[in-house]
Amino acid sequence: MRGVGRPARYDDDAVLDAALAAVARTGRATTVAEVAAAMGGRTGSIYYRFASRDVLLIRLWVRSVQRFQQVAFAALHEAPGPDDALVAAACAVPDYCRGAPDEARALTLYRQDRLLIDCPAELRPEVASLNDHLLRLIDETATARYGRLTPDLRHLTRTAVQWLPYGLVRPFIGSSQPIPPWVTDAVAAGARSVLAVGDAWP
Repeated sequence: MRGVGRPARYDDDAVLDAALAAVARTGRATTVAEVAAAMGGRTGSIYYRFASRDVLLIRLWVRSVQRFQQVAFAALHEAPGPDDALVAAACAVPDYCRGAPDEARALTLYRQDRLLIDCPAELRPEVASLNDHLLRLIDETATARYGRLTPDLRHLTRTAVQWLPYGLVRPFIGSSQPIPPWVTDAVAAGARSVLAVGDAWP
């Protein structure tokens, strides 16, 4: 029948799922051919939806960040108080990475600040604003905890919730050793200790 196109065999998520599987094996060096092999399709099916390998991997990274953020949002919203909420958000990092090691590997593909330097123009606004909602929620929770939010308290809070847990899980991501349970315990203890430093500040 004329005028009726053949339905696409692979949608964006199917291609990104294949890219995730390929990245889990070869990391940033993943090629479009490896993604096509993981998908059981042809490279043309990938280029039909993603203009280049870089766009594909950036889209995968964005999706992986968004998937983690949903877990972090839940941790911040479900805890009984602001201190527990911030600690829960910190612990979400090792717990999520342990349960979703392939997604954890994809999270290491890029750093937002570096990616913005040479990101394709059409992706730059999305990449630039990717963490805005989560950071705003962390700031609001920190304000509820301390009763105020100075630049130093913001930096301290992000150390506890983001940088400390990332530093503890990073050596395990992409390795043959799963993230041990004690890492979550260490993140919880470390986050509470870091947050407590701000209690003594005027």
